[in-house]
Amino acid sequence: MTSAMRSERAGVDVEDPWQAIEACYDRGWTDGLPVVPPTEALVERMLSAGPWSPDHVLLFEPVRDRAVTAEKAAINAVMAGCRPDYFPVVGAALTALGKPEFELHGPATSTGGAALMVIVNGPIRRRLGINATANLLGPGFRANATIGRALRLVLLNCLDCRPGVLDKSTQGWPGKYSLCFAENEESSPWEPLSVARGFRADQSTVTVFAAESGHNVLSHGTRSPERLLALFADAMAGLGSLSPGRSVIVLAPEHAEHLRRAGWDRARTQAWLYKRAWRSLADLKRAGKVEPAFFSNPRLLEWLYRDVAGGAPESSQSPELAERITAVDETVRIHRGLGPADILLCVGGGEAGGHSAFFPSWSRGRSVPFITTEVPA
Repeated sequence: MTSAMRSERAGVDVEDPWQAIEACYDRGWTDGLPVVPPTEALVERMLSAGPWSPDHVLLFEPVRDRAVTAEKAAINAVMAGCRPDYFPVVGAALTALGKPEFELHGPATSTGGAALMVIVNGPIRRRLGINATANLLGPGFRANATIGRALRLVLLNCLDCRPGVLDKSTQGWPGKYSLCFAENEESSPWEPLSVARGFRADQSTVTVFAAESGHNVLSHGTRSPERLLALFADAMAGLGSLSPGRSVIVLAPEHAEHLRRAGWDRARTQAWLYKRAWRSLADLKRAGKVEPAFFSNPRLLEWLYRDVAGGAPESSQSPELAERITAVDETVRIHRGLGPADILLCVGGGEAGGHSAFFPSWSRGRSVPFITTEVPA
């Protein structure tokens, strides 16, 4: 947030709503859409709905040396159009994004165009009306739209992640406005995502992830788990986004029901997908997906040769092998991710329709982990 934002917002003339909205544009506070002018009274009401004092630091970004206090978060939540009772979810999501292992500076500034995905679990889903069913990734629901939007406004106004300046997204995508939804726990064949990640079913949580744009996975023609999941594995192994990074799969209830009926648990599903979401090293080289720089990066080199006995051969240290295709390359399998745990499975969407979604991580490298934290009561 600009240093003058707190004092400036008091000078917004809310007697003239149009002028107030234009004043927010003039000050550079918007994401391109109109915002709610953040008056003192509205910000105070937003703050009072959370357990944090105004100067409590919800997120600290060390690369920029910027702190996001609860007051700054509340200002942006007001501008995003949040109701005050949404604020604990906003604060919990910012806390998760601020975990050192998330390394927020990377997805916030990369050319990859990462969206901040927020998945909500637990009782708060229904209490706030966070959509988990039809069109959960689209428009029409205030809680989904404004909670996710508040995070993007925080990046813009508190961390100066402005398009073309610090935010270097080559193209971006609409998820960067907002990407927040609830899990459809009632339609899941498994325990809720939050429980799978170590929380109790009566706890409300947010899980955050830096997501590339989603891929629709369409299947109306089979109830066989193997035939169905083969479509997901194929999407995950697409050369355009293949990396050692993580994956989020949002299963439509119709697809989830096929797995439930067949008795496939979460671990079996993850293991099946990981085993089959691969391309040969030769495929990657033919497509130019193996860059010379990979051969000086131990983590990427280990990913390329993790299925080769003894690891990367000595000769593989040569960057020229990015172009040269060997007989061994035809047999080496390059999986998406480093193991089944890199695949996050949740359920969401309307009860009818065989449309699920796969979201790759934003980076050509390992990318950020999944972070889950509790929403304060």
